[in-house]
Amino acid sequence: MTNRIRPLAGIPALALALGACQDLTVTNPNRPDAERATAQPLTTESFVATSFRTFFPVAGHGSYPSWAFSTMALDVTSGFADFGQLELSAFPRTAWNNSPVNVRRQVNENPWYAFYRTSSAATDVVKGVDRGLVIVDAPRTARAKAMGKFMQGLSHGHLGLIYDKAVIVDEKVNLDTVKTPTFSPYRDVVAAGIAQIDAAIAVANSQPAITYPVEAWLFQGLTRDQFVRLANSMVARLMVYAPRTRAERAAVNWNEVIRRVDAGIQADFTPVAQLDILVDDWKRLLARLRTTGRPSDFGRPSYWLVGPADSTNGYVNWLNTPIDNRQPFQIRTRDRRIQGTTGPASPGKYMGYNLNNLFAVSRGTWRFSHYYYLRYGTGTTWQTGPQPAVTVAEMDLIKAEALIRLGRAAEAVPLINKTRVANGELPPVTVDGPPDQPGCVPRKASGACGSLWDALRYEKLIELVGVNGIVSYFDARGWQTLPQDTPIHFPIPGRELATLQLPNYTFGGPGGQGSAPAPDPERCPVAGLARCPQ
Repeated sequence: MTNRIRPLAGIPALALALGACQDLTVTNPNRPDAERATAQPLTTESFVATSFRTFFPVAGHGSYPSWAFSTMALDVTSGFADFGQLELSAFPRTAWNNSPVNVRRQVNENPWYAFYRTSSAATDVVKGVDRGLVIVDAPRTARAKAMGKFMQGLSHGHLGLIYDKAVIVDEKVNLDTVKTPTFSPYRDVVAAGIAQIDAAIAVANSQPAITYPVEAWLFQGLTRDQFVRLANSMVARLMVYAPRTRAERAAVNWNEVIRRVDAGIQADFTPVAQLDILVDDWKRLLARLRTTGRPSDFGRPSYWLVGPADSTNGYVNWLNTPIDNRQPFQIRTRDRRIQGTTGPASPGKYMGYNLNNLFAVSRGTWRFSHYYYLRYGTGTTWQTGPQPAVTVAEMDLIKAEALIRLGRAAEAVPLINKTRVANGELPPVTVDGPPDQPGCVPRKASGACGSLWDALRYEKLIELVGVNGIVSYFDARGWQTLPQDTPIHFPIPGRELATLQLPNYTFGGPGGQGSAPAPDPERCPVAGLARCPQ
C-alpha cells in the first residue's frame, strides 16, 4: 500500500490510521484537509480545545470501562450485565472474550479508540504549531501546543495503563509512510506518555501568561502554574498505576513520585460538567435513584470495601462463608463516612444503609450489598456542577504510600490522618496503625486491628470510591489484592486485530497469560511495621 488514509482529528480507528496492508494505490483526501485545517489558527485551536471531552469518559468517568474495572477490583458490586461487569467480576474468573463480536467488547474497545481519537486531534495541533502556525499571539499558541502535548501524554499514558501494548504516535510520525504498526510494551507506552506530559510542562513554563478557561479545554479555569501542577499530578498517577504486579509496584521510583506529588495540585481538579458535553456518567450510575426506596439501584459499594470498617464479626464471618452462600448484612462502624451518629442504619457522609436487594439471586447473593452511595452523582449533580477527578486526597495517599515504601512511615502518618480524622471522624493512626482497641478501623480479615499499611489502603479505597472508576483496579493489581485469575491488563481489541490481520489473543482465566496471582493482602511492602508481616 503506497498511501494510507489518515483520519482527520482522530476518526476512531487506529487501524484506519495505520491500516491493514492491502495493495491499493489511493489519493489520501484527509492529508491535504488536515494540513489546510491546521493552517487555520482558530480551527486548529478548536481541535485541542475539545480533546479533553473524548478523553474524560474512558479515563474513569463513563460507563466503559469503569464498571468492569471497579467490579473486578471488588470495591463496587453489581448484578447487572451492562458494561461487561457481570462476566469480568464472576467467580471463578474467566479469560476476557476478545472477540470483535462480543456484545461487551466496548470494555477494551471504547478506551482504545477514544484515546487514539484524543491523541490524533492533539497531534494535528502540535504539528501545525511546529510548522509555524501562530494562534492569535504567543500565549495562545503556547497554550494550544502545551495542551496538545498534555493530551498526547494522557492518551498514551492511559493506553499503557490498560493494554499490554500499543502504538506510540506523535507529531514526528508520518502515518502516510507507515505500512505495519509497531506495538510497544506498556512500560514504553507509559514512558512515552510521561515524556509528552513533560514536554507540555516545558512549553507551558515558557509562557507565564497562559490561562485555560472554565467553559472548555479542561473545563476548569486554570492558570499556567495550575496547569503545570495538574500535569505533575498526572505523571505521579501514571508512575504509580502502571505496574502489573507487586514486584513492579515496589520497583517504582518512589522518590520521583514524591517530587511529582509535591509539584502537583494544591486543590482538587474538578472539571465543571456541561449537559450533553461533559458529564460524569460513572458518578450518575453509582448514585442512581430511579425508584423510591432503592438508592444506588445500579451498583453499590461492596462488602470488600466497607467490611474492614465493621466492628462486629459480620465481615469476618462473611469472608469465611463459601462465596455462593454469602448474604448481605449490616455492619457497625465508627467511620462516619459509612454510618451516621444515630445508629447503624443512619447514613454516613459517603454512603448509607438500605435493605433492598437489587440483583438476581441466580447471579450470586455475594453480589448483594445493603450499602448505597450518596457522596457524588445524586440528582443532576453529575451533569451540572464540578466533578472531582483528581483530588488532593489521592495525591496525599500516593505520597503516603511512597513514604512507607521508602522507610519513612512516620511522615506518612499525618497524610493518612488528614481524611481519616476529618472525614471519617476516626481516631488518628500512628506508625503502629489504628489504636488497637474494640471498634478499630480497619480490621484485618482475621478480625485483628489493621496495620498502618492496611489503614493506608483502606483510606484510599474509601476516599476514591465514586471519584474515579478505574483507579481501584490499578491499585489492586499493584497491591496484589485482585482476585486470582483476573486479567492484569487487556489485549488490543479484537476488532483492531482483525482489521490488521493479526492473531487474536487475550488475558485472564485459570492458567491463562496475564492472570492475577492469588491475593496476598497481608504481606507488608517493608520490614518493621507493626501488625504487618513481610
